[in-house]
Amino acid sequence: MAERSAKWLQDNAAYLEKISNLSFENRRWNKRSLAETRDFLGPWRHNIRLPFGVYTAHVPDHYPSHQVIMRVINHHLDGGFAGKRIVDIGCLEAYFAAECALQGAEVLGIDGKAINIKKCEFVKSALGIETISFAEDDAMNVTRRKYGRFDVSLVLGLLYHLDDPFTFLKNMADLTEEFMVLETHVGLPGTPRTLRGGWRPELSGMKRFKRGGRTYEGRTYREFDRGTSQVFKDLSSTASLTNDLSIWLSDESLVDLLHDVGFEATFRYMFPRDREDLWWSDMRRDARVLMVAVRKQRPLRSRIFGKAR
Repeated sequence: MAERSAKWLQDNAAYLEKISNLSFENRRWNKRSLAETRDFLGPWRHNIRLPFGVYTAHVPDHYPSHQVIMRVINHHLDGGFAGKRIVDIGCLEAYFAAECALQGAEVLGIDGKAINIKKCEFVKSALGIETISFAEDDAMNVTRRKYGRFDVSLVLGLLYHLDDPFTFLKNMADLTEEFMVLETHVGLPGTPRTLRGGWRPELSGMKRFKRGGRTYEGRTYREFDRGTSQVFKDLSSTASLTNDLSIWLSDESLVDLLHDVGFEATFRYMFPRDREDLWWSDMRRDARVLMVAVRKQRPLRSRIFGKAR
């Protein structure tokens, strides 16, 4: 078993190194080369239509939940992507980053996994997008001081993989000018043991977390067993970067925290329970929410009281 484990680590470390050395600059693509590179980098979680009728996920459409998220972004921008600076943290395979860039925004995608960044660079090259760039970095390192300010921040499927959502969201409030779109699992008092797709996350009981004189509630989620190799973690494209445990805040504590760190208003999108194709149609079943956190609300001058608030 030890020899097999050592060989597995060696083989996969070599695979990750091979991926890291890939370069797609000035690459000319055809249908065959696109499909071969897609398959080498697979499997894929985002479905993106590439040239020559090639799809990253082998289906000729985008996923309903991804479509809804893009509609939310578009709505809060009033369709005005042009001239906006957007950061997509935990960008995974670049669907949202690429779509926003193709709509006219300047986009920075950030992800901590080398395999995800190479997928993003492949998509950028295949689609010929010039207004998008990518950085391999820990989400906890994403600060205003390091990357500047953005009109919009996207935090989609990331927050529940962090063990310090408190500092992370404070950083987001600091670098976000207009709004943040947040899609995440939450730790509910009555979270079912089995979520969508038969997934049974290893969650703790409800806990309290004290930060900055405030108390928040949630559950811890086990990402990896203790002693898991970093190679295995690096290959787990949709898991945490290094931490073995992460925090799923309750929906109420999440709203409290967003306001505490500086977002003036939060909005949660809700959908009918019969929308089985959406992740957020039943929060009690799926423990997942889609929210928009607004950094600064537009002042309103009351016509009755005559004051701007």
